[in-house]
Amino acid sequence: MSTAQVPPLKAPPGEAPPAGMESRLAALAEVVRGLEARVGALEAALRTAPTSAAASTAASAARSPGVTPAVDALLPEPALPSPTRVLGLIGRVCLILGGAYLIRTLVDAGTLPHGVGVALGLAYAATWAVLGRRARRPLDAAFRTLASILIAYPLTVESSTHFGILAPGLAALVLVAVAALHAAVAWRRDLHAILWTATLAALGSGFIVMMARRSIEPFTAAFLALGAGALWLTYGRRWHGLRWPTALAADAGVLILTLLATWPGGAQGIYQGLSLGRAMFLALALVAIYIGSFAVRMLQRRRAVNAFEFIQTALVLLVGFGGAVRVAQASGSGTALLGAGVSLAGVGCYAASFPFADDREETRANFNFFTFLAQIFLLLGGPFVVPLPLFATLAGVLGLVAMLAALRLRRKVLVYQSGIYLTAAALASGLGSWALHVFMDPASPTAAPSIAGLASLAALFASLAVFLARRPPDPVTALMRPAILVMGALAAAGLGAVAIWICCGGRTPDPGGLALARTLVLSALAIALAWLGRRVPVLELRWMVYPFLAVTTLKFLFEDMAVGRPLTLFLAFMGFGATLILAPRLLRNPAVRDADEEEDAP
Repeated sequence: MSTAQVPPLKAPPGEAPPAGMESRLAALAEVVRGLEARVGALEAALRTAPTSAAASTAASAARSPGVTPAVDALLPEPALPSPTRVLGLIGRVCLILGGAYLIRTLVDAGTLPHGVGVALGLAYAATWAVLGRRARRPLDAAFRTLASILIAYPLTVESSTHFGILAPGLAALVLVAVAALHAAVAWRRDLHAILWTATLAALGSGFIVMMARRSIEPFTAAFLALGAGALWLTYGRRWHGLRWPTALAADAGVLILTLLATWPGGAQGIYQGLSLGRAMFLALALVAIYIGSFAVRMLQRRRAVNAFEFIQTALVLLVGFGGAVRVAQASGSGTALLGAGVSLAGVGCYAASFPFADDREETRANFNFFTFLAQIFLLLGGPFVVPLPLFATLAGVLGLVAMLAALRLRRKVLVYQSGIYLTAAALASGLGSWALHVFMDPASPTAAPSIAGLASLAALFASLAVFLARRPPDPVTALMRPAILVMGALAAAGLGAVAIWICCGGRTPDPGGLALARTLVLSALAIALAWLGRRVPVLELRWMVYPFLAVTTLKFLFEDMAVGRPLTLFLAFMGFGATLILAPRLLRNPAVRDADEEEDAP
C-alpha cells in the first residue's frame, strides 16, 4: 500500500488535531517511500543476477545510499568462476608444489638432513593449510588446502616406506594430525570435496604404509581415530557419506589385526609388534567407539536410528566382538572378564531404551535398536560368565520378563525377544537336543531331562499362559502371533518328549512299543493343538496341526510299519485314524460342521 493511498487523519468535530501530528506523518511517509525504493532495487537486482562488474556497479547505483552492506550478501554470485581465475589458481598450486620439490632437492643434495627435510616439508604443507583457512574466498581456500594435501600425504608415505625416517607409530600419528588439520579447514570453510579428498588420502596412505612396513596396530588405532572423528564431524553437517569409508577402514583394520594376532603358527614374527592384549583392546575399542557414539547421539537428539547405524552396529559386533572373543580364546584367558563387560553393556543398552519406551512412531526404531542390542550382548556374554545350565535358566527367566514387559508396554518387539530368549534357553539347556533324541533315536530314551531343560520348558508354558491371561486387543495381538506360534511349537515338542520319556524312559521296550508310544503322543498333540486352536484362536495353534499330521504320517509309514507288531500296529492304526478324523473336524467352523453333519444324517 503506497503512502499516496493513506487517507489523511481528521480530528473529531469540535476538536483540533494534536500539535505536530502532520509533521510526524510526513516524516513517516518519507521513511516508507525510502523503504519501498530499497526493496524494489533489491528485487530488481535478484531478478537480473548481474554477472559482470559493470552490471554490479549499476545495481549498486540504483540502490539508495542507505542500503546496508548486509544486502550485498543476499545478492547471488556467479555460479562458476571464470577460466582465467581457475587457471590462475592452478598455477598457484604448481608454484606451491615447486616449493615442496625445492625442499626435496636440498635433501637429495645433502644440504638438509633427511629428518630435517621431512619436518620442513610437513611444516610447509601445514602452513598452506593454515593459509587456506585464512583465505578470503572459498575457492582460494580450496586450492591452497588441496596443495597441502598433495604435499603432506605422499611425503608421509615416502618418508616412512622409502627412507625409513618415520617409524610406523610416528607415521600413523602424523597421518591423523594432518587429516585433523585438513578437516578443520574444510569444516570452517565448508569445503565438502576437500574433506573427502583429505580423508581418502589419509586412509589410502595408512593402508600403504601398514602393508609396506608390516605394522598393523598403529594404523588400526589411526583408522579408529579417523572413524570416530568423521562420525562426530558429520553429525554437525549433512556430510553423512563420509562416515562409510572411515567406518569400513576401521572395521578392516580390526579384522586384519585380530586374524593375524590369532593366526595358527604365529604371525607375530612377520608383523611388527603384534600383541594379543593390544589386539583385544583395539577390537573392543571399535565396539565402544561406534555403539557408544550411536547411543549418546540418539539420547541427545532423540532422533531415529538410521541405516548406517544399523549396518555398522552389525559389523562392529561381528568384527569387534567376534575378534575379541577369538583373541581371548587364543590367549587362553580373559573370556570371563570379556563376558562380564559385554553383559554389563547389555544392561546399559536396556537402560538406554527406557527413554524411548513410549510407543511413538518417531522413537519406535530406537527402542527396537537398543533392546535388540541389549539382547545380543546378554546372549553373547552370558555363557562366558556363568555355567551353561545356569545361563539357560536365566535366559528362560529373561524370556518370561520380556513377555511381561511386552504386554505392559504393548510392544511386539519384546514378544519376539521373549521367543528368542526362550529358544536360547531350550538350546543351552539341552532340551532341544534331548527332545530330538527322544523322537528320533531308534533306541529307547534312557537319560532324563536336565533340571535346566525342565526349567526352560516351564518358562515356555509360563510365558504362553501370561500371554493368554493378559493379551492385548486383537489388532495388536495379530502382530505378535508368529513369535507365539514358534513358542507354542517348542512347548508342544518339549511336552511330547517328556510324555514319551515317561512312557518308555529307562525301560527296554521293543521297537514296536516305542514306535507306538511316539505315534500316540504325536496324535494326541495334533488333537490338542486343533482343540486349542479352536478354543483359543489368538494363539493360532491351528497352523501347526497339519504339519504335526504330516510328521505323524511319515513316522507311521517309515517306523511303525517297519518295526511294529500286530498288537502295536492295531493300536497305532486306531490312534492315527482317530486323529485324522477328529483333528480336521475340530479345526472347522461350527456352522460348516453342523451343515456337514446334516448332510451325513440319513
